[in-house]
Amino acid sequence: MDLAQARQDFLDTLAEKNKAFLTTTTYAYSLDRFLAYVAEHHRLELDAPVTAVTLEQVRQFGLWLYHQRLAATTRVKHLVVLRNWFKYLAGRGLASLNPALIELPRVRRSPPNLDERLPIMLSLEAPAPDAWRELIRLRDRAILETLFSTQLRVSELVALDRTSLDWQQGTAVITGKGGKTRTVFFSERALEALNAYLDARPDQFLPLFIHHDRAHRPTPKDRDGTAMRLTRQGVEAVVRRYARMAGVDATPHDFRHYGATELLRNGADIRTVQELLGHASVATTQIYTHVNPQRLHREWRRFHPAAERDREEPDGGSEGS
Repeated sequence: MDLAQARQDFLDTLAEKNKAFLTTTTYAYSLDRFLAYVAEHHRLELDAPVTAVTLEQVRQFGLWLYHQRLAATTRVKHLVVLRNWFKYLAGRGLASLNPALIELPRVRRSPPNLDERLPIMLSLEAPAPDAWRELIRLRDRAILETLFSTQLRVSELVALDRTSLDWQQGTAVITGKGGKTRTVFFSERALEALNAYLDARPDQFLPLFIHHDRAHRPTPKDRDGTAMRLTRQGVEAVVRRYARMAGVDATPHDFRHYGATELLRNGADIRTVQELLGHASVATTQIYTHVNPQRLHREWRRFHPAAERDREEPDGGSEGS
């Protein structure tokens, strides 16, 4: 099988498995970037057999990404796509390299403590001098409080409508990756921020979060405001802006990471956290289970039977001393 067919077969398989469209698009972008690289630097055209790709070429691609000054997280995403591609091909007996040998760059970034930083982020902007800027400020506050409370993915947040929320219960039923449905919970602060934002909006458009810049205008046919819906990039820009003012490097995903970590640290069952995050596998949730070694030692001494036996032994050592 040649490279072009191997690429298309893999993407078709993702679609057949009902992977999110955005996921498939991201995979296609990474594969195309790699195929363009091997064509330019290793003379492997799309009609070359897939078995012609070597581990050394993949390693050189990773170095090339580094010299393009891409962030480590971006380089990891590209290489994870290649891992999954070659794993798929190996399953069909087509790959000439072991995908497990594709090394990923280390990402040393630690998510900020949002419990401490969120109040700072929210307090940095006083009420705006005009109604238009104040409306944007209220929207941004509602976005931050919603992310902090719900651990929604960005794609899930921008898909919310006014009708998505059960305002009395403070919940919303959303459909996430792979069509998985779950319930998310809004704090009182989040509901208050959302109500303040919606009360200030002069429209009755369906999307919960919309653009308020002059570049976006509803059309006569767009009665429910679909074209006004805020984009993923818009939410990411909001978070970056407030985080920068608070002196931290934060992304929307950090709210999800922080909430999951804190739930587990405070005693929530991992299966419960899996459901709250909408993970298909508990293995994905387990990346949030890293805890402080001192806390591990303390918990071990509290609950492990070996430690309990040590506590029960009398002072003075063993009988043979």
